[in-house]
Amino acid sequence: MSKRKWHGNKVVLFASIEKAQHDALRYIAYKEKRSIADVTREAISKYMGEKLTGYQIGELEPTTLEVKASPSGKEVIKSGR
Repeated sequence: MSKRKWHGNKVVLFASIEKAQHDALRYIAYKEKRSIADVTREAISKYMGEKLTGYQIGELEPTTLEVKASPSGKEVIKSGR
């Protein structure tokens, strides 16, 4: 049985990307003296900011939306902070 690692508010994301995309991320991270994870988080945040403006999510701002699965796993609970 695998152990879960605690990453605070962060979730580990396993994603398959093209080699050229990975090479570009590595290059950007190296030039900016940042981690690939930090560059990726920034890119995802920008993408979400652009995309979520086209979707209605009530009065919640994209950065305050928290989505959790219920204990049964049958429903999704959305809340704002």
